[in-house]
Amino acid sequence: MVLDPDATNLDREALIDRLHVSLETMEWAARMIPERWTHRALPLPPSPEGEPPWSAAMNLAHLVLYSERLPTPVLESLLAGGDGVSDTWFREPSPYEVPAVELAAEPISQILARLRVAQTREIELARRFSLDQWTTPSTRAWGARGMGPPLHSPARVVAKSLQHNWEHGNAVLQLAL
Repeated sequence: MVLDPDATNLDREALIDRLHVSLETMEWAARMIPERWTHRALPLPPSPEGEPPWSAAMNLAHLVLYSERLPTPVLESLLAGGDGVSDTWFREPSPYEVPAVELAAEPISQILARLRVAQTREIELARRFSLDQWTTPSTRAWGARGMGPPLHSPARVVAKSLQHNWEHGNAVLQLAL
């Protein structure tokens, strides 16, 4: 059996705990932002790509859609014997723009509740993989887009979620603190 050598360093329970803690940290940070600021971005210059900074609500809405449309369906597909690509978002051009803007207009408490549901589902799925399945490269979902190795194991899929949480969680923390 081929293993993802990096995934062998991704202990399942420790990674799940980290993902859970990252969710709790974002919830904590979002609650510290005064309501009048949750839907405003910091007055920062645009990104190198020219994109304006996002509000806490937009960062959290993006994470909701990411979790619902990427790692969760990929993990579901892999558990069902699929490839994590043909029956997931990876067949679509872009899942974010309009749905993210619409979700970001909702109250922050509703966005956080949906994020908790989405990431709790991802955690539940992660626990269903056997230890061999956990480290077996089995989806080209991210690799086909030039992100990381050609094949990702379920461990790497969950690790990518953790990285993504911290990427956007950092923005939420900056607004909170």
